[in-house]
Amino acid sequence: MAAGWETAGAIPLPPKSFQVVSPYIQGMLDLRWDDPSGLAGNTSFNIVGVNIYRSEASDLGPYRRINDMPVSGNFYRDRTDYARIENESVNWATAWLYKGDAPNDRRWVFKTRSTIAKRYDPAPHQDVSYASNPVDVQVFIDGEEVVVQDVFGKTGEVTLINAPTYDQVTERWTDAPIPTATSTVTVTYLTPKNHVRSGLENNIWYRVVTVALDDSTPSGYIETTLAWSEPKSVMQVEELDYIWREAMRRNAWILQQGGERIKFFIRKTCGVPCSCGLDERTLEYSGQPSNRCLLCYGTGYLGGYEGPYEGIIVPDDAERRITQAMGGRHKEHTYEVWTGPSPLLTQRDFITKQTNERYSIGACRRPTHRGNLLQQHFNIRYLDEGDVRYRVPIDGTTDQDWPETRGPETPRTFSPRPVDGALEGNPQWPTGTTDTHPMSTEKDNIPDARELRGRTRVWENTEY
Repeated sequence: MAAGWETAGAIPLPPKSFQVVSPYIQGMLDLRWDDPSGLAGNTSFNIVGVNIYRSEASDLGPYRRINDMPVSGNFYRDRTDYARIENESVNWATAWLYKGDAPNDRRWVFKTRSTIAKRYDPAPHQDVSYASNPVDVQVFIDGEEVVVQDVFGKTGEVTLINAPTYDQVTERWTDAPIPTATSTVTVTYLTPKNHVRSGLENNIWYRVVTVALDDSTPSGYIETTLAWSEPKSVMQVEELDYIWREAMRRNAWILQQGGERIKFFIRKTCGVPCSCGLDERTLEYSGQPSNRCLLCYGTGYLGGYEGPYEGIIVPDDAERRITQAMGGRHKEHTYEVWTGPSPLLTQRDFITKQTNERYSIGACRRPTHRGNLLQQHFNIRYLDEGDVRYRVPIDGTTDQDWPETRGPETPRTFSPRPVDGALEGNPQWPTGTTDTHPMSTEKDNIPDARELRGRTRVWENTEY
């Protein structure tokens, strides 16, 4: 969330009837909501619009704002878009990678400030296509356009022609235009401005918050806290009614009574690319990151996984088998589990149990009612300790003294949004990760000399 757009005092209510719908065009999503200024709870605020936050990992986040200024209408189209960079100056001291001094080659190569997209191919309904053709850029040396030899858009590298060319008209060799320290070199190109992933399995979530004027904040604005804005996805084709909301609440109660508490890790599908110690071109052409990289853990993006997110799955009910393979002995332990609708899981995510055993998540089955996600069913498979996913850290588990209650006080109950009125109580739709230990209960009315402590609220309620 943008800093300075929120205060600890009164905050405006989020918009009602927020929906994410598809315009039946690849790579586009339409967002619609009702005017928040018409809510009775917002009459004391000077409403200027809404801010839109998007997460490509989970309904719990992390979220980032995708609009530059508050949207004053009640419609926004999220789409893959490009920005045209006109006459970007190529600095002689910092932008040039080689000035005719490359190993075994007298290449002249400079790097643009942003990645380069294709000049004639990009369209709003397509994924990002990075430049790979010399016609995708325009380079000018002292005002004269020159032809380039090669473009690698993923890193923004542009290679100039450094050899003479033969002119068929004059039948003469012409020296290649080479810049000097006093030359003015500029480049014009397209760069991705916003990218909406499409294809394979998408896990895109949105939250919309109301923005009002407030002179007491550094930015001059105040907005609804993200935790009070309900996450929405294009998968939710209809609003959840009270009947199925109660069914989800009862399923959550079943998990609370007998489920196993674990931590979910969501595999990153976007972010800062990881080089994995390989050359950028080799990594781009091979398309396979290193499975032993301790920066991306085989995902190709720095950090590797989002999380951990607290969750509960049904108890273990499967055999454990030791088998002999070419690589030695390993344990086979695979079984099907189910959990609630949050966080949304996809294949190749993984879970960590309280014993630090880690299991990969297989294909997910999602029972729905009129398009509303109710549960998630999937198989999990035990990972041997040599797997790189055991190197994914879980920090902050020793920050609190024992005994004290840790973790959420109550499970997620899928409550409806607050009605016209003040925001009270705990946030309805929390955000962020949780990396604490399992809960250690503490009863103030029981002497420590004879108190028995457990790790769940359920155990505490059944004992005292």
